[in-house]
Amino acid sequence: MIMSVAGRPGSPAGHRERLRQRFKKGGRYALADYELLELLLTYVIPRRDTKPLAKGLLRRHRSFNSVLNQPKEKLEAVDGVGDKASTLILLIRSCIERYLEQGVERRKRISSPQEVIHFLRARVGAQQRECLMALYLNDSNRLRHHAIVTEGTVNRTAFYPREIIRQGLSCNATGLIIVHNHPEGQAIPSDQDLEMTRKLEEAAAPLGLRLLDHIIVTRLEAYSIKKGELL
Repeated sequence: MIMSVAGRPGSPAGHRERLRQRFKKGGRYALADYELLELLLTYVIPRRDTKPLAKGLLRRHRSFNSVLNQPKEKLEAVDGVGDKASTLILLIRSCIERYLEQGVERRKRISSPQEVIHFLRARVGAQQRECLMALYLNDSNRLRHHAIVTEGTVNRTAFYPREIIRQGLSCNATGLIIVHNHPEGQAIPSDQDLEMTRKLEEAAAPLGLRLLDHIIVTRLEAYSIKKGELL
């Protein structure tokens, strides 16, 4: 017979407590992906079984990574996922971004695109609309500033070399890495992407600003135009 007293075997509270104890003992490796989401959602949905919600999110978006990449409205399209649950998931994602971002900011030197690729994929690759980000470095290749320069549609964003260069000069940068995403495609440059790279490099060089790379990112991969290869 299943007991329904809170905290006892068979009760929702008992199941949640077992999940918590498994996580405390073994970390994320002790839980399946749906269980990680299930446990997370218990903190904003205290009186409901969150397992169906967790499984619904994974079924709809196919992977744990994809769930965390979704905008608010797509998370809430899963029945039972409301404002508090979607906000918590977005908050977790923002914490991950900040964790990776601070690692880049504290680096004494960025010597290759691979050293910042996880941050770039998290910050730009998961965007639902195409956008362009710039990283500005000093003579020692240390990050001085980074910013989203433009945001566009699902497959197009504006390109303003003057604005990119202006921000670099304003922070006394000497090196520049630009990054843009392909929300619904592969991290392979188009002819337009290659032409954009050439124009920016030619415009920036006379002003003492070196274009170190142009990186294209998606949720899963990245491509370096300078290296001519996937990273």
